[in-house]
Amino acid sequence: MIATLCSMLVVFAMFAFTATPAVAQTSIDPQSLIGEWSGKWSGIWGTGSATLSGDYVLRIRKVEGEKVFGEVEWTNRATTKSNLIGTFDGQRLTYGNGSLTVEGNRMTGTRPVTNFPRGINVELVKTR
Repeated sequence: MIATLCSMLVVFAMFAFTATPAVAQTSIDPQSLIGEWSGKWSGIWGTGSATLSGDYVLRIRKVEGEKVFGEVEWTNRATTKSNLIGTFDGQRLTYGNGSLTVEGNRMTGTRPVTNFPRGINVELVKTR
C-alpha cells in the first residue's frame, strides 16, 4: 500500500513539474488586414452605470511592413471618422492609444476614449 502510494506520488510529481512547451502563436500575414472590418463598440459612460454602444468600422487601405494605414468610423450620437496610422506585430494592431488582437477574421480589444473611464470594448469581423 505504501509502495503504491509512493509510486503514485512520484508519477504525479513527474507530470506536475515537467515543463510543457509553450504553444507558439502563428503570425498573421499583414496584407490580410486590408479591407473592411465591421462590428460594435460598447463602454460605460462617465461615472454612471449606463452602457452605451454603437457601430464601429475599421477600413484598412494599405500595409507597408509593420505600418498600417486606413480610417476608423464609429457611431455614438453622431458619426466620428478619423484617419488611422498604426502598427501590426503579427498578432496585434495598435493605433492611437488602443490595440486590437487579430484572430483569423476577427479583431477584439479596447481603446481609451474621452468620457469612458474604462475605455470602450471593440469587436470586429472582416466583411470585405
